[in-house]
Amino acid sequence: MSKTYHVISHTHWDYEWYFTHSESLIQLIYHMDEVMSALESGELDHYLLDGQLSIVEDYLAICPEQTTRFKKLVKAGQLKLGPWYTQSDLLTIGGESIIRNLMTGMQIAKSIDHTMEIGYVPDSFGQSIDMPKIYNGVGIKRTVFWRGLSSDKCASREFIWRCEDGSEVTAYNIKNGYFVGCHIMDVDDPSSLIAQVTEGTLANNVVIPLGGDQRYVDIGLKSRLELANQISPEYRFVESSYDDFFDALQTESIELPSVSGELIDAEVSKIHRSIYSSRYDHKYLNDYIERNITLQLEPMLLIARDMGVPTKLGMLSAIWACLMRNHAHDSAGGCNTDRTNRVILSRYEQARQMLDSALAYLVRKLSISHARNGDNMDSEVTIFNTLPYAREVILPLDITTLNEHFSLYDEAGKAVRFDIVKVRRDSRSSIRRTANEYDSSLFYYQSSIELRYQLPALGCCTLVVKEVSHATNGYLEQASSGENQIENDVFILSLVGGKFNLFDKVRQNMWPDCLHLIDMGDDGDTYDYSPPEHDWQLTLDWKEAECIISKGQFSERLTLTGCWQLPASLQSRAAQQLDGHVDYQIEISLKEIATEHHPLPIEINIKLDNQVKDHRMQFVVTTPFTSESNWADSQFGVVERANQHEHMSDWRDLGWKEEPSAIYPMLHFANLHDEHHSLSILTKGIKEYEILANNRLAVTLFRSVGWLGKPDLQRRPGIASGQQFKFIETPDSQLPGVITCELALLLEKNFAPAAIQFTWQHYAIQPLYYQDQSLNLFTNTMRYFVTHPLPQITARHSQGIEVNTTTLVVSALKPAANGSKTVIRLYNPMAEDTDNGGTVIFPNKIQSVQETNLLEEPLASLPIIKNQFKLGHFKAKQIRTFVVC
Repeated sequence: MSKTYHVISHTHWDYEWYFTHSESLIQLIYHMDEVMSALESGELDHYLLDGQLSIVEDYLAICPEQTTRFKKLVKAGQLKLGPWYTQSDLLTIGGESIIRNLMTGMQIAKSIDHTMEIGYVPDSFGQSIDMPKIYNGVGIKRTVFWRGLSSDKCASREFIWRCEDGSEVTAYNIKNGYFVGCHIMDVDDPSSLIAQVTEGTLANNVVIPLGGDQRYVDIGLKSRLELANQISPEYRFVESSYDDFFDALQTESIELPSVSGELIDAEVSKIHRSIYSSRYDHKYLNDYIERNITLQLEPMLLIARDMGVPTKLGMLSAIWACLMRNHAHDSAGGCNTDRTNRVILSRYEQARQMLDSALAYLVRKLSISHARNGDNMDSEVTIFNTLPYAREVILPLDITTLNEHFSLYDEAGKAVRFDIVKVRRDSRSSIRRTANEYDSSLFYYQSSIELRYQLPALGCCTLVVKEVSHATNGYLEQASSGENQIENDVFILSLVGGKFNLFDKVRQNMWPDCLHLIDMGDDGDTYDYSPPEHDWQLTLDWKEAECIISKGQFSERLTLTGCWQLPASLQSRAAQQLDGHVDYQIEISLKEIATEHHPLPIEINIKLDNQVKDHRMQFVVTTPFTSESNWADSQFGVVERANQHEHMSDWRDLGWKEEPSAIYPMLHFANLHDEHHSLSILTKGIKEYEILANNRLAVTLFRSVGWLGKPDLQRRPGIASGQQFKFIETPDSQLPGVITCELALLLEKNFAPAAIQFTWQHYAIQPLYYQDQSLNLFTNTMRYFVTHPLPQITARHSQGIEVNTTTLVVSALKPAANGSKTVIRLYNPMAEDTDNGGTVIFPNKIQSVQETNLLEEPLASLPIIKNQFKLGHFKAKQIRTFVVC
């Protein structure tokens, strides 16, 4: 049977890249005139607008007069839209972000008329292991992609891609790229094109994508197809769409091969396996916003709703939309010009400001609406826990008082112990040029304290701040000089000879020389790390550091400050000259709360003043055990990876596009474990890890590079990535200045993914608080301005929804689309089924519980027993969503 070649007209409209979105938008405005005219005149039958709706949203906002014309073409099936809002990165972007991206894109497309139900990702830099179940969750059963598939994984272009929970999609790999069909417009003889696109096909229906980056409409396609059919009568070229192609493929009844797992190999196309550390400043902000939308703001909206504050879903959607515009694969990767990256940073800042302001408003509104505890006129501080679990926390608070000394009391009048970290005296009078001009009667005290307290699940509690005449709590103690050691119930961490030794008291293990940093040259670009030809790798120890130990009731801290002498440039590195420097401050904390079920990690905060160019810095943990594999979290589970790729020694001989290094993406943790040990590095914003020799686990803190694209890299030979015809300098991507990195070490006996994610949530999500006082009006930007309390009195102590589970992870807890219902999404991160997922307990009577798909469309009802429902059976790696009213 002869083959049918489906020629599919499209454009790949990069949201931004070496140009800004604003520049691209102007071209889009005129491009759409060409598209619609071609479809209306019959020059083209179909046109795919890159599967993303953000550009449609922008176009129709600027050209509203074209809305009727545009919608008519969509309704006729000629103009294909969706399912994405932006063409998302799929490896460093969180699972909830990917779901919201698809939900938003599909909602906008359906509001116009129709969404293309195909997971279309023509250029994303690799495919997450979780995409089939995410696609299925929004009703998608088909996917088209380019990058990530190797012949080791699947030799054919067509296959069934499966997840561990049984989800599957029919996949088609456009292994020659989304631009390969341009050949048919330029060359009369299609034989070489036929050979190229037919390679690896099982079916008699083959895709020829015709389009390119911001490419013009291919007028004259019909005549070119007619010529191709005349030249090659044994083949049939048809103008088509991906829907028509998959329908035709289905009629062939071919038994397609089955594939599972992530697709991150670079055999036929680059996937940029070290882009995860490019523009660390972007990735840090993205992670901050993602985790605080889903685990702070959305749950906080539920707390506020229960106390009478209207749910502003438009506000929430605006923050998500601003963030998702940074999730396009180039934007998320940071592989852009400096001026484009500045726009991306401004969107991150806009999203962060809206997020932080929403949280600040809500905690203030609820706190000032409390009933006073009797006639007590002392100030109060209200603490909010946005996680659906009761939690005992060691919490830093800033307390404002008129007098220097104060005490804290709980609801029962019991004194709450705390440590004073530092105290600052400040004035609330109008500012003056010199300190001696301030009114001495208008001074107050700002005290930073640390306390331990039990917080209710998804609720709040209130403490009374009573000013007293003398100190009732102590300051953090400075350890004696030379005592470079901190300790808690589980660990002793000591600094000896500039090296860290960790003693695990529970398992009686010593980990010598366990923590250090390494610095190496980076001759790469904003796509990829590449070691320079003459590298000089330096192990950074702590021999010259100044060490300060602080010990309190609830934690002990070791703070190191110093300066590392480093090569200032690649030329200096080749000559082994230490003519540059990076100042550093590293704080390591051991906290006192640690139980068998919920151990606390060792927290490490790093501040670096980067004054060196073209280098990469990694934080390295040396393990006393060996493992053949490593693990990291994915959007809705974990993924196991090889410590050394099978083609590490012969990838060049095989013609791979880049080296399959043991450099991998992560979202929040990377792990090594054996039968008796489990080591996880938890992070806030760090998205890349590497397995080094001797079973060392390294996370890349940042990369400092100065070019958008460079050719002939050691790890990536051949043409430059990005713009192949022009060197573009990116001095901002050297990341000069202060860089902050936050990470933690979790040491356990067994590898338990749900427990690790539970620990990460407790580590990464700080409780919110507000002190109702009038001395300091600048605890947040809008605090200076007055606001009314709610007309109704809010509870001083409240408990909300409680999720009781040890095997599942809470992914979302938010208002539903109508505002009055509640959405709870959980997943099983393990590769095994769990029969008892636990229970969800509500503080008040509930009417119904519906299990839904990811679009919150109902699937089945669940029974309610005494204001709770059982989560029941979860398949391996399964996501389940529940809507409660």
